[in-house]
Amino acid sequence: MAATLSETRNGVLVVRFVDVELSDEFRIREIGAELVEMAIQPGVRQLLLNFEGVSFMSSAMLGQLATLSKRCLTHHISLKLCSVAETIREVLRIVRLDTLAEILADEDEAMKVFRRERRHKDADSDSESGTELDIADTYRTSAAQGDAEAQYKLARCYENGCGVEQDFTEALKWYEKSARQGNANGQHALATCYAYGMEVAQNYDEAIKWYRKAAEQGHADAEYAMGMNYAYGIGVKADLAQAEKWYRKAAAQGHSKAQEALEQILG
Repeated sequence: MAATLSETRNGVLVVRFVDVELSDEFRIREIGAELVEMAIQPGVRQLLLNFEGVSFMSSAMLGQLATLSKRCLTHHISLKLCSVAETIREVLRIVRLDTLAEILADEDEAMKVFRRERRHKDADSDSESGTELDIADTYRTSAAQGDAEAQYKLARCYENGCGVEQDFTEALKWYEKSARQGNANGQHALATCYAYGMEVAQNYDEAIKWYRKAAEQGHADAEYAMGMNYAYGIGVKADLAQAEKWYRKAAAQGHSKAQEALEQILG
């Protein structure tokens, strides 16, 4: 049985998922292959992934989404997600996949956004503002001088296409420079790249190393990521005591998802 169902609606290729939990490795490889095949079909310019009914998504599936988003970028395909469960949406935010594809509330809202995109396609090419260019240039100057925070912010510009052409390879380069200078934001971003194979071979050992470095500096998202890694045995041996430890640290900083995860562990 196919892992996805698809239809074209008002010029948009809409993909829905058969399974409630996207966790089986064989099925995820099947989903990845199906998504890639759809993304290279002639005439596909707008692609919507509808996650209605999906309650869980493994790290392998997140990796497939990262791969798809880069393929869509290469082929100039507008990719959006909709009907994403709040728990999954938070994970997408933490691993920065929400910067690669817009997430909408439901399919109807997504279709409206796609329509607006089509109407304003010609104007979009001129939408980059002088202010964004100036900001990116400022970051580039400071980054070249070794400013770790500027290196992180320049990487963000490249990741999001803010003031520069979107370039994930350049983003990775500047994240790594920032991380190696001890910048917690850069370390968290680099960890995410390794965790989900974003412009680098997927490597959980490296991901854990950089998540830990950022978490040890008090980076709340990294602390939460460490909690999740220990809770689910991602890159480390599952250890609820360690999960609780890191969730507590993030929760103490007001991290809402860490607070929820801590409540689940403690019952």
